[in-house]
Amino acid sequence: MNLNYRGHEIRITRAGAWSAELVELSTGAVLPTKVTAEAMEALTVCVERAVCLVDLYLEGERRRTTDSHRARPVHATCGNRQSSGIPS
Repeated sequence: MNLNYRGHEIRITRAGAWSAELVELSTGAVLPTKVTAEAMEALTVCVERAVCLVDLYLEGERRRTTDSHRARPVHATCGNRQSSGIPS
């Protein structure tokens, strides 16, 4: 399954456990970090983790290009998101 979120493609596979690979759409680059969820966890757990990772990458990019003193933390509650589904 492939999903698009904030300029990234989230490629989700399942071979026992869920796994998500992130691809930056503008460059086609596969990001060097993957997220996983145990087989007994729902697909949405893996999707939420992938969304958090995209947000972290984008925040890192933003911090590199702006004044770091004004940077805000991203998703302090990322692991506790109350999401009901897959991003559009």
